[in-house]
Parts: sequence; C-alpha cells; structure tokens
Amino acid sequence: MSRIISTVLAAAFTFVGWASVAVAEGLPVNTTDQDQSVNAQEQEFLLEFMYPPGAEREAVYMTLDDLQNLPHAGFETTTIWTEGLQTFEGVWLKDLVRHLEVSEGTLELSALNEYLIEMNVEEIADSHALVAYMRNGKPMTAREKGPLWIVFPYDSDPKFQSETVYARSIWQLDRISLLQ
Repeated sequence: MSRIISTVLAAAFTFVGWASVAVAEGLPVNTTDQDQSVNAQEQEFLLEFMYPPGAEREAVYMTLDDLQNLPHAGFETTTIWTEGLQTFEGVWLKDLVRHLEVSEGTLELSALNEYLIEMNVEEIADSHALVAYMRNGKPMTAREKGPLWIVFPYDSDPKFQSETVYARSIWQLDRISLLQ
C-alpha cells in the first residue's frame, strides 16, 4: 500500500513540476477554465513596472509588443553564462525608463526567482544596459534566461567585465519597481 501511495505522490510532484515549467515556457497546461484564464492574463505581459505608494500612478504592465514598439537596439557579445558570440536585441533600459517617465530615484529590478538588484536612475543613462527580449534572433524562454534579460556589451570595454556589471545582468526579469 505504501508503495502505491509513494508512486502516486511521485506522479503528482512530477506533474506539478512539469506544469510549472510549461507555464513558464508558455506551453498549454490542462487546468480548469478559471486557471486557464488567469494563466492567459499572466502570460500577456512580460514586465510589471511599479511606482511607489502614493505616487498616484498605476502600475504598468508591458507585453512583448509594447517593448518591441520602443526604440530597438542590439549588439553582439560573449557572456560568462553562454558559449560563443551571442546577438541580443531589445530596448535600452534608459529608453524604457524614459518611456515610463522616470527621471530620478532608485529602481529595484526583480527576477522570476526573486533575485533583486538596485540601480540609481541617474546612472542608467551611461550604463549601456539592454533589456533583451531576443537572443540569436529568437525570443528567450525562461530556461534560456528570458523572456527578458538585462545584458551589457561585455566585450566592448573592460568596464563591463566587473562583478558589479555581472550582478546587474539579471535574467528572467519580470518586475521593476521605483523606490521612494
């Protein structure tokens, strides 16, 4: 009897793990109608931008189309996390921040796994940080450090090969908050 229970539990955990990966990868998952509509709403946007409490501004939820409608940028570089030369396409972080009408303060950038970094808005203008949504001509999945990854032109200057820059190279970016 205990063997049957452990087999059932193992199967349940396998399904839950697969379903989590499937949702992160944008694959269909057999769930209830209510769960499907919630998942569809969650998958519509890639990036949430939060203003501080009392700012009298609503959160902004951006889709891939929203990001692609901003000025396009890109470069080729190697990274310490991938093999060979990579081509990244996206929007400069400074252009995204300007689009969101933020000119001062500190941003908290958060990943799907809750990894957090902070950047002062004033230093973003010279940071060469790219919010990449394409790598080597394809959208990135969560398994490929996407769907959004802050990358820098690491090969263009030794200043982009520092621990600070590597720590700011946040992948699976899903939320930016303006702190007070």
